This record gives sequence, C-alpha cells and structure tokens, in this order.
Amino acid sequence: MQKRRFFPAVPGLLAVLILALGSLMAQAAPKSEFINSGEKRVAMVIGVSDYLHTDGLTNTGTDAEAMSAALLRLGFDVIKLINPSYRDLRNAELDFVDKLINADVAVFYYAGHSIQMQGGNYLIPRDAEYSSVQTFRDQTFELARLANRMDQLAKTKILILDACRNNPFIELIRTKAAERGIDLNIGLGLAQIASLVDEGDLTAQEFETYGTIVSYAAAPGAVALDGLGRHSPYTAALLNRIEEPGLEVGQLFRQVAADVIKTTHGLQKPEYLVKLSNEFYFSNPEAHQCDILAADPLNNANVDGVGFDLIDAPAAIAACRAALSEAPGHARYSHNLARALDADGQFAASIPHYRTAADQGYIHAINNLGVMYINGLGVEQDFAQGTALLKRARARGNNQARVNLQGTDFSVLMGRDEFRKVQQRLARLGIYDGALDGDFGPRSRAALKDFTSAKGFADNGLTLETLDGLELVEIIPNFELN
Repeated sequence: MQKRRFFPAVPGLLAVLILALGSLMAQAAPKSEFINSGEKRVAMVIGVSDYLHTDGLTNTGTDAEAMSAALLRLGFDVIKLINPSYRDLRNAELDFVDKLINADVAVFYYAGHSIQMQGGNYLIPRDAEYSSVQTFRDQTFELARLANRMDQLAKTKILILDACRNNPFIELIRTKAAERGIDLNIGLGLAQIASLVDEGDLTAQEFETYGTIVSYAAAPGAVALDGLGRHSPYTAALLNRIEEPGLEVGQLFRQVAADVIKTTHGLQKPEYLVKLSNEFYFSNPEAHQCDILAADPLNNANVDGVGFDLIDAPAAIAACRAALSEAPGHARYSHNLARALDADGQFAASIPHYRTAADQGYIHAINNLGVMYINGLGVEQDFAQGTALLKRARARGNNQARVNLQGTDFSVLMGRDEFRKVQQRLARLGIYDGALDGDFGPRSRAALKDFTSAKGFADNGLTLETLDGLELVEIIPNFELN
C-alpha cells in the first residue's frame, strides 16, 4: 500500500492515508493465464437471414455464426440466435440481462434488417409483419431497451450493428402511414448513435457514460452492403481483425472502418463511438517488461501489476523507457514510466509522462496527475487544478479518484480565516444563520452536514468534494508533505 499522504502529519492528529497510484484493493485479483485476464465476458449474437414476410438476406446467418465462434475463442459466454422470432428475441434478452450482472465486458452483435422510426432504432426478427405502425413496433426489437440494460449492468459495453441493410418494409410503411394521415419519421439504416434512448420504463440516455462502444456498419441513415462473399464487408473486416493480439479496441474499429471503406471503394463508411475510461483488448497483448515491472494493479495488460511501494524503480524506468522507444507516446507505457519515476522520487520528471497519458484519457494517469497537483509534487501546488483532474477521473469511473475527493478532511489544516469563509458561504446559501466568527463549532458543523446531505456528498468534513461544491477549494492552506 502506498504511504503517500494528502497532507503532512499534524501533532496530535491522525492523518488520512490516500493512495495516489494504487487501487482501492490492497491486493489486486490475480490475472488468469487465459487470454481475457479473468474478466467476465458475455455476448449476445443475432443473425437474421430467412424472413417470413419479405425477401431474406444472403449472409447475415453466416456472419453471426462466425462472430459467435470468434467471441467463444476470445473467452465470451455467448448467447447465439440464428433466425429468431420476436418471442425468441425477448426470451433471449431476459437470459442476457441475467448474464450482464457484474459482467466486465458485454457485447451485442446483430446482423439483419433494421429500421429507424421516429428517431428510434428497431431490429426486425424473422416473423415481423407490417399491418400498422403500432403493431409493427410491437413486433420489432427496440435496441434502446437492451442498450440501456447493458449500460446499467456491465462495465464495458460494445454494440456492433451490421444492421443497415436495405429495408423492404420502408416503402410499405410510408405508404400505409400516408393513407392514414400519419406524419411518420422513418428512414434507411439506423438513426444517430445519440438516439439510442428508451421511450419506456428506463431513463433515456445518450451514452455519455464512459465504458461504451457503439459501432455501425454504415453511417447513420445509410445502407450497408451485403457483399458478394461469405460475409458482409463489415463483418468480414471485423472477423479479420478482432482476434489480433494487442489491438486496442479503439484502434480495432478505426482499422475495420478503413478496411470497409477500401473494400467498398468508399460506398460504405462505418461509424463508431468509443468512450472508454481504460484500454480494452479482445485479445490481450503480450506483456512488456514495462507492464510487468510498473503497471497499476488494475490494468488490461494481462499482468498482475505492482503496488506503488513495491516498484523496482531503476529496473522499471529502464524497461519503460525502452517500451516508449518502441511505441512513442503510448498511454499505458507513459503512465508506467511516470509511476516508476514517481516511486523513485523524481517527481518533476514524472509529470510530463503522467500528462502524456492523461491527455489520451488514460484514467489512472488523470487521477495520479490530480494527486500530484494536490500534493505539490513535481508541479506547483494547485488545488483547483488537482480537484478538476480528480473529478474528471471520477466521472470516467475511477474509484480511487472518488476516494481521493471524499476521503480527506482538510479542516485539520485550517484556521479561523478559512472557517469564516466556509461560514459565509453556508450563510449565503441559506443553510447557516450563526455568527461569522470562524469558530467552527456544532452549529457550523450541523450546517455543513445539511449541505453535504443536500448535495449527496460524503459526510466527511471539508473534503475536496465538499469544498469544490462550496466553490472554496482555493482556501486550503498550502502544505508540504513530510
């Protein structure tokens, strides 16, 4: 466990330990020898080719079969449906939701007909038959419902939609709607990624949470191609790349998109959204010595990681400099080098490497850089900047940043002038009506408790979270670590 403190020891006071570079667990769970690092991986794969009430599709069934086999090889527990009815889909959805609970990674893959209607996305099972707008919607599978379940239950969510095929229902629906005087917004392909919302019992959301990937075979409103081979151009490109070791998922989808554009001569342009707070690999990379010697215990590099106090700094620094010479600017290697330099007391030298990783969204580096600003190690002490970085890391799902924001009561460093400013702010908010004398007694503490309760903050005194909520982070006195 790292012994870095947020503030110096104060006589007669027990200072709170804060981990800048470790995890919340004293010991990380051991990594598996298997390719998925012991993650719980689940998937639902659907392919519909034989439609009962319209022309079928050439290769959606074989696409789904091949994707299912690939995901099984990659360690996923797969629910596979080929040519399912609407009832089959709903039953499988219930099974999938059960598997989603506490899943590290969840994948949903669909190949078949789809339709966008009133801005929503609907997947069409084999037995869908149009008679009216409402009955058709009742016979189709609303993507938002499942997408929201995935977003709520699994840590990393990946939706892969090779579902923008030319839709035979569109003209019929348009005609029927016009006959009834219905102004219906309906279109080819799928709607924008941001429209993956639920109109029913779940809160609508636009996938602003981190940990989500959505990949469309074609741009919203455009039609994907079936192709002339065994697989569609999109699924063929995905199958060609998905089992490549060390291909980070963002890079994977960028390369798949480039492959599809090339093979279709620009006629089909996939679109994807990647919002991850950490790296993810379908097939993990071979561990580099830099990872073995300096990776955070919570990592996606298929290594156990090293606690901050256990880093062999000289060896780790050499290994990580070598790794960065092979892959300049690599986020994880940059972060590992920063940890090693930090552990060696080379604080100023660690900052550029923390910043390189943080600028690429590497979640541990964002947290650690924030702590460096709070502690004033390697940079000028800046509580506002440090707090902003910790909030950014927490927003991306970093639990250590949450602890750092909530775990330390900075009132131990404060005097009457600082307490008076807190009283003034609480009075301005209408929470405190006592004397503005800097004597932070029971009445002041009760008002502060009312404030934290109303805001949903941790009841732990004048923490970074609470001071930020009061817009008073700047009143924290500067300090030096002992």
